[in-house]
Amino acid sequence: MSIPFTKPCPECEEEMELVTTDVRGEIVVYECPECGYQEETLIEHEDDDDEPQPLDVPAALDEDYGDDGDEEPPMPDGPA
Repeated sequence: MSIPFTKPCPECEEEMELVTTDVRGEIVVYECPECGYQEETLIEHEDDDDEPQPLDVPAALDEDYGDDGDEEPPMPDGPA
């Protein structure tokens, strides 16, 4: 979804310009150069597939580590 650079001013009907946006593009600020009116707008994303999904930990722990299933997972080295 793209963010429009201009939109009509509700005060004077001139074109408001995009002044700033937050890092994720969720909040944008428009300002009218004619009357100085400012407006913050919350942008709602229709598709939040970019969010990381949680790992299915129990399924990951049930995996076999060796071909015969008897092998233990490697242990991390302790302090020397």
